[in-house]
Amino acid sequence: MSGQLIASIADGVVLAAILAVAAMGFTLQFSLTNVLNLSFGSVMTVGAFVAYLIAVVHLTPWLGIALGGVAGAVTTVVLGRGVLRLYARRRTQLFEMMMVTLGLSLIIDYTVQAISHNNIYGYSVLQGSALSMGPIRVTPVQVGIVILALVVLLATWGSLKFTRMGKALRATAVEPGLARACGIPTGRVVLVTWVASGFLCGLAGVVFVISTQSVDYTTGEGFLPLVIAAAILGGVGNLWGAVGASLVMGIVTEVVAGLGQGGYSTVAGFAILVVVLLLRPGAVFGGSEDRQLVL
Repeated sequence: MSGQLIASIADGVVLAAILAVAAMGFTLQFSLTNVLNLSFGSVMTVGAFVAYLIAVVHLTPWLGIALGGVAGAVTTVVLGRGVLRLYARRRTQLFEMMMVTLGLSLIIDYTVQAISHNNIYGYSVLQGSALSMGPIRVTPVQVGIVILALVVLLATWGSLKFTRMGKALRATAVEPGLARACGIPTGRVVLVTWVASGFLCGLAGVVFVISTQSVDYTTGEGFLPLVIAAAILGGVGNLWGAVGASLVMGIVTEVVAGLGQGGYSTVAGFAILVVVLLLRPGAVFGGSEDRQLVL
C-alpha cells in the first residue's frame, strides 16, 4: 500500500468524522418526522457563521463551537415547529413538504448571502503543527474531530438506548399513533428530536469550517448531498449505519482525490449510493403511503 494511499485513507477518516456528526443528526430527524429536510445544509451554514462571529469578537473558539450547535438547534426548532408544523396541519404530503424545506433552504442561503455580501471568510482556529506518523500527517484539530465524532456517536446511541426519552423516541418513530395512545408525550418527543438533531447539524457546520478554514453562504449546501447520501446508505434511523456509511464515503472520496481525480471524488461517493439504491429501491420514499408526518 503506497504512502499516498495511506495518507488519503487518513484524510478520509477525518472527512468521515465530520460527515458522521451531520449524518447522525439528519437520520435522527428524518427517522422520526419523515421529513426529508433539504434545509439541513443551510442550518449547518448558520451554525458555522455563528462560530465565525464568535471568533471575530475574539472570544474562545470553544464557545463558538457550543453556540454554533445552539444556533443550529434554535434554527431547526423555528423551522420544524414554527413553519413545517403549519404545513403538516394542512395535510401536506411528503414530497410537497420536501419542496417546502427546499424553499426554506433558499431563503436562509440568500439571506446569509445578502448579509455576508457574498464573501468567503477565513476561519483559522484551534490549528496546530501537523504530526507525522510515517506517510500520515495529521493535525491536533483533525484528531480532535475524530474523537468528537466518536463521543457524539456514543452519547447519542446511549441516550436512545438507555434513557426514557430515547425509548419514547424510538417508539414514536415506529408507530406514532400507538405511542400517543400509550401515553407517550409525542409532542415533547418531536421537540427534543428537533433540538438534538439541530444541535448536531450546527455542530457539524462548525467542525466542517474548522477543517476547511473558510466559511461562506454555500458552506452547508455544498456538504448536504454527502450527508443525505450517508444517511440513506446507512439506513434511515440507524446511527451506526450512518457512521459506517460516512466512513465508506469519506474514504472513497479522499482516495479518489488522492489519485489526482479531485473533480470526481464526490461523484465516486454518489456512485456507491446509486448502487445501493439499485439493490434496495425505495429506500427514501418507499412505502410512503403508509408513512405520516410527525411534527
